[in-house]
Amino acid sequence: MPHRVPHATAWTVFDPAFDPALDEERPAHPGRAGDLRALFDPRSVITIVRGFYSRRIAWLVLLISALLLSYGGGAVMFWYHAIYLGEGGPAISHWQHWLLDSSAAFVGLFPAVAVILPLAGWVAARAKDEQNRPTLFALAGGAAFALVTAPGPFLHDALVGRGTWMATQVTSWWGDGRAPLPAAEPVGAVAEVARQVALGLPLYILTMAVALIVARAAVRVGRAA
Repeated sequence: MPHRVPHATAWTVFDPAFDPALDEERPAHPGRAGDLRALFDPRSVITIVRGFYSRRIAWLVLLISALLLSYGGGAVMFWYHAIYLGEGGPAISHWQHWLLDSSAAFVGLFPAVAVILPLAGWVAARAKDEQNRPTLFALAGGAAFALVTAPGPFLHDALVGRGTWMATQVTSWWGDGRAPLPAAEPVGAVAEVARQVALGLPLYILTMAVALIVARAAVRVGRAA
């Protein structure tokens, strides 16, 4: 017998016209519908995620969200770290540096986005007032993504930062010796994480809200097709 999750339909956040009564995942305990304890139950999480991606259009929603978070949010993060803070990076142009960092983020964070979307949608669907669901989704999803990306600067430095194999390769491909290469100033781990999260929270909450708007538009087009 399939595992049943205390139920709030995540997909209704992305498709307000969707009838929850048609959802394949029905609550085992109607009195506990929307119980947040389900998020700490691996079987419930699997059920929520699997139910969400049982719709083909959900994969398009995932792609849209991952692109906006990685390349849109990544553009702001790139400006903050590489330009405003003057942190180290390969000797390539800013555009190429942004593309490299954002592409690495897209690949590395795609699985995290795939899990965050249905769980944030499930949390948001608990709101009785449908008008509050987009805000709750953006807050939950954006905050979760900001926390997931908290160690981002360290992973960046280890994978594509100055002196790494990847940085050496892209510099040999794209570098011309004229790209800006400021000296990197060492920063403590706590301060690095703190300022990453401080910017990430408002940035990714806003980006998640934009992703929801675009995703809803895509769903409406899909329904009309």
